Amino acid sequence: MKNPDPTKRTRFVAWLAAGAFWLPASLLCAQAQLNPMLHAANAEVVDSGGAPVLLRGVNLTPWLDPEPYLIGRGLWALLLSPSELKQNLADIAGAEQAQSFWRQWEDAFVTEEDFRRLSSEGFNCVRLPINYKDIVSKAENGAVTLDKSGLQAVDRAVAWGKEYGIHVILDLHVAPGGQNPVATVADIPSTDKTARLWQGSAAGQNQALLVAIWRELAARYAGATSIGGYDLLNEPALPRDAPKDALPNLYKAIISAIRGVDPYHMVILEGDKYARDFSALAPPPDANLMYEFHEYAIFNRAWNAPNQKALDEFLQLRAATRIPLFLGEFGEGSQDWQRQMVGLMKANRIGWAVWPWKRIELGNGHPVIETIAMPDLWNKLSRYITGAPFAPKPVPAEARQGMSEMLEAVRTANCKEDAGLAGILAGK
Repeated sequence: MKNPDPTKRTRFVAWLAAGAFWLPASLLCAQAQLNPMLHAANAEVVDSGGAPVLLRGVNLTPWLDPEPYLIGRGLWALLLSPSELKQNLADIAGAEQAQSFWRQWEDAFVTEEDFRRLSSEGFNCVRLPINYKDIVSKAENGAVTLDKSGLQAVDRAVAWGKEYGIHVILDLHVAPGGQNPVATVADIPSTDKTARLWQGSAAGQNQALLVAIWRELAARYAGATSIGGYDLLNEPALPRDAPKDALPNLYKAIISAIRGVDPYHMVILEGDKYARDFSALAPPPDANLMYEFHEYAIFNRAWNAPNQKALDEFLQLRAATRIPLFLGEFGEGSQDWQRQMVGLMKANRIGWAVWPWKRIELGNGHPVIETIAMPDLWNKLSRYITGAPFAPKPVPAEARQGMSEMLEAVRTANCKEDAGLAGILAGK
């Protein structure tokens, strides 16, 4: 990923520093005093009493949006979308068996015990990636009906968060049409690298659908005190020919819809270029905001060694806007690299959530807190359904057995836990 143009970024920060943000400090303070939820106030995330809260979290993935590379080995799994993975599984196991598998997956992958354990380890936050396809049952004439069965797992997470003192950030990880051209992230066809939230004849319709989804989600969870915030759009990446105001205008429309039903929950905005470029997001469109950025050394060489200089552009953004920061994704690095990242965030009062919390063993020197011991028959099945070259096709009985064994393997009680890494990532 490329860093934002430095000249444009300098102008952007200078403009903000001149006092161009739109809400006076008195109004910010008044809102902070009245807000019963986790919220933003004077460049900090604070609780209902106004006390600062440093978010220390994990991404609960691949729970509700199973990215193929987290549950199946090989380069080909990196190229496949979650929907393609699900369809390929249905093709070999049958639609009914596949649907049953994913329902059981939701029940097995995260349970109340996981929230209890995360809390006991020192975490106070989870970012919950959601695929819009799983939570919408009907969309017609600008109105959306949420799928109650598709939201059952989200409801459980919200309830467990309240029980164990964990803030749940709702992350719309997959948006209508796809918010970027990466299949495994935006769940678009791997043969079509078009982000149709921004491009094509259906872009306007997709954006309207996204606004309607957030209106319904905010109405549903408006009273949920364990909700830490609404992460509106995961890693947007606009095409070069998109209007410069496309992202801020969409954010403003979503925020307006949310504020019509929920005046209190914090709204979380990710920058363009995969949550890296915030130059278009000025002035801040709401007082109760948090800016979220993502960093991986494998995509950005500036972060090969976590350092203050690489963080400076985000710190300047915070200083100019008085909007708090959140490192919503980082990971896929050595234990020492992850330790340095957490140390850097703590030193600069920036919350974080590691990616991922749980996945299969990849043998790449990038540890995770919970490692799934992949059963042999699931390995065979996953290689086939992710399109690995020369992968043999399992017979239906092998597929069913592999699915059954994987449902047991993904339970946290059956995973290998790295307690040392958990302590590091919880900021101990």
